[in-house]
Amino acid sequence: TYVISQVNMTIRIGIDFDNTIASYDKVFVDVAREQHLIAKEWQGRKGALRDHVRGCSGGEKLWMGLQGQVYGKYMHRARLAPGVANFFLRCLIRDIPVFIVSHKTEYGHYDAEKIPLRVEAMKWMVRLGFIDPQRFGILRENIYFESTRKQKIERIVALDCTHFIDDLEEVFFEPNFPQETNKILFCCAADITNGHEFPVFHTWTDISRSIFGEEKLQDVRVWLQPMIGDQFNDISRISGRGNSCVYKIGTADAKNFALKYYPDRLLDHRPRLQTEFRTFQMLHKNDITNVPKAVNKDEHINLGLYEWIEGESITDPTIDDLEQAIDFVKNLLVLSREIDGNIIKLASEACLSADDLIIQIEGRFNRFSGACGSSPELSSFLEKNFKPLWDDIKDKCYSLWPMGSRDQILPREKQILSPSDFGFHNALRGADGKLTFIDFDYFGWDDPVKLTADFIWHPAMELNCQIASEWE
Repeated sequence: TYVISQVNMTIRIGIDFDNTIASYDKVFVDVAREQHLIAKEWQGRKGALRDHVRGCSGGEKLWMGLQGQVYGKYMHRARLAPGVANFFLRCLIRDIPVFIVSHKTEYGHYDAEKIPLRVEAMKWMVRLGFIDPQRFGILRENIYFESTRKQKIERIVALDCTHFIDDLEEVFFEPNFPQETNKILFCCAADITNGHEFPVFHTWTDISRSIFGEEKLQDVRVWLQPMIGDQFNDISRISGRGNSCVYKIGTADAKNFALKYYPDRLLDHRPRLQTEFRTFQMLHKNDITNVPKAVNKDEHINLGLYEWIEGESITDPTIDDLEQAIDFVKNLLVLSREIDGNIIKLASEACLSADDLIIQIEGRFNRFSGACGSSPELSSFLEKNFKPLWDDIKDKCYSLWPMGSRDQILPREKQILSPSDFGFHNALRGADGKLTFIDFDYFGWDDPVKLTADFIWHPAMELNCQIASEWE
């Protein structure tokens, strides 16, 4: 791990392009589906798709043709890999040169349209601000496309890269790959572990922290600048909520904002930033205003900027607090019957049938069982207490479940818009006693019974008997 106080001019970072900076998983699947190479319901990542297509008659040619289409005609659909933008900006603030070295031919294999792959890649990078000094600030002359892997290695040698990041381990095994260059393998597949002489990272966040350490306030300042300009004069980290990082932003005109840095999308695939931001916008638009206002967001940096809510945590809820929570749920119920439901997705871990609930419980049991090797007490509880009880009541509860939603989802007209993590632990009480409800990154459609149960049993808060009784 490098320390920022080192002479950073000695660091020269080279990065591969395809599947390292540019992410194509969704593009490959979408284009393969459009070309009827896979069924409409097929699900999987690029590696599984490659194996599937190659297994077809003439599969190798089909796969190479698909690659040519994705890297050319459909390049505009590619996404910036989560965490890359943050990494580029951390390099920029430290004056560390970044070189993009890609093994990319002029044209794709079996591409009758002859779409120039390098031109399309450059257009994509320009559109996302790669060479904009006000965005990522990568020099145009630091971007290289090489026709062969051998030429790619030669370029890495010529650039004297101290680090090189690639998604293909074969590159590092090339006999001419410079031994003095730090090899960093970027691989989203969690089943590939570090059995090599070089480190394997599954996220760009981990790569960034391995080189620069944990994010500093100076990093967050640079990330924030395009969202708010030069208006802010103070930034401080406050206690995070869940696994997000939260910062208080003060501006020159004495306004405060909350900045939320969401978990890495490669670790948590749920679109938590987009969900929370759009939910706050929707609620305010429909006159439900006891939630923060959404101000701005940057999906590449994974940041959301919100109205700052001044208030205290609720550790000892009162009947008035409960009544406000009930009123909020009532407003959500009214909105649920009025809004176009198709614009909103399911809440995280929604349970809309008995089958959903059983699958979730058993899935969690299996995860706990597989991870409690270091805790004999927990392992004993799961096997000797929980599992026998679960086996005893599962079928009994299933038989008592309403027939209409045992193995079929609850009809939309009976669902409710739910925060999915609702409780006083996610609320602030203002000086006037009014509550503001926060943390809506799991929001969506769910069973009202699930919302009710989540509230009363949530482990992050304790309800006294009176409050619990009133809620019931």
